Amino acid sequence: MRSFSGKPRFALAAAVSWLLALPVVGDAPDSAASGEDSQQEKPVSPGKEKPLEALGLPGASVGGARITGFVVGSFDYANRIQMVPEFAGGAAALSDPGATNFRFDKFGLALSKVFSPWLSASAAMEVESHRDRHTHGFDPAFGCPGTGNCIESFGAEAPETHVNLDKLNVTGVIPVGSGLALSIGRFDLPFGIERHDEPLLLTATTSEVFTFGRPNRMTGLQAAYTFAPWLDVNAWVVNRWEAEVTDDDFNDNNHGKSVGGRIGITPIARGGLLNLGIGGFWGPEQDDDNDDRRSVIDLDATWTPTARLLLAAEAVWGKEDGASLRKRGVPINDPAIHGQQVRWSGFMLLGHYDVLPALGVSARYGWFKDRDGARTGVRQTLQSFTLAPVFHLSRLIGSLGKTGATFARSRHPIDWVDVKLEYRLDRSNRPVFSDAPPAVDILAADKTGQRVQLQLVVNF
Repeated sequence: MRSFSGKPRFALAAAVSWLLALPVVGDAPDSAASGEDSQQEKPVSPGKEKPLEALGLPGASVGGARITGFVVGSFDYANRIQMVPEFAGGAAALSDPGATNFRFDKFGLALSKVFSPWLSASAAMEVESHRDRHTHGFDPAFGCPGTGNCIESFGAEAPETHVNLDKLNVTGVIPVGSGLALSIGRFDLPFGIERHDEPLLLTATTSEVFTFGRPNRMTGLQAAYTFAPWLDVNAWVVNRWEAEVTDDDFNDNNHGKSVGGRIGITPIARGGLLNLGIGGFWGPEQDDDNDDRRSVIDLDATWTPTARLLLAAEAVWGKEDGASLRKRGVPINDPAIHGQQVRWSGFMLLGHYDVLPALGVSARYGWFKDRDGARTGVRQTLQSFTLAPVFHLSRLIGSLGKTGATFARSRHPIDWVDVKLEYRLDRSNRPVFSDAPPAVDILAADKTGQRVQLQLVVNF
């Protein structure tokens, strides 16, 4: 029987690490991609680096399966909330406009086990607090369109706590060439550097590209193969487009399947890791509609020129056939559309620099054009400017060490304990930011919104 080593070990570890909120399996793999470090999310070493183990206590495990997790808490202030009509999802409302709020945002727990060099499995769950707002259009005949003047108002949604089956992965490596990794489960979409879970973000919030422009997760079958140290390919067949803003279920909503893939190129693998990618996602995404397709093309780049500096960029171009949207009322005043092709585009630029070992600074610019209002609910161009000092508190504990995990396709480490202090300015060319209370007519709105968030992230 063929021995699994080298590249197949890398393919297995890379496939497993896609699925965990904090990658956690096995010894650091041999990497055919970089010679030293993988350009994929890197697994955590099982050495004495975890907080309990650093104190001389045994690491947590059940039946030989590794246990890891994270918790997220925050303190939030926003002067206005973005108006997002109900069909487009909603906007985060972690605090009421003009007020502050302490929150316990999320708790995640993951199990991971490597059965052999060619077979592994992992699963993760989350308990997550949702506090969102979306707008409805109302008139005297109820709903828009109707017989009267359509006026938008925020819904009176109560905060909800969701228990999610966040990740699942069963991966086998077929001994063909460098090793073909086949995985079935629920995955983070491997586009760009941004992810659903806060430990995998260099900021407290995500960009418009991630929130509105592309799917975030997927459930189905995925294949990965490394053709050469500088070339890797992922491909998948999945249920549907899963987006955080709409909180979509992972079950399919029609009889069609969605397909996609990403080609990764690593022209610089030693010294400063540079990875470039082009990917796509295509399939029927409307409820009970197997014909009208939604598609997106995604370009991304991640570069770690020095140990302290990380640069990332992502751009998307999307379209959908046969889209229908209700009329948007005052103060948006966008007409209804029926069975129309809609388009959108956007990009984000991100930089993070560690000024001191325990202090880094993240800066991000986002731009998103929703030409027909299909993704945000409004025909608009959104921009955001985000600045976030990041305090790596765990680096002040000299005996603790590092997690061994890195941000996607980079050599920048993920720390055990981070405190992020983020200021975000959002701007639209339309009046879409309001401080109105729920169930009150929004007769006027502003073109800007501001948010300050203090976020604590603890990995264990």
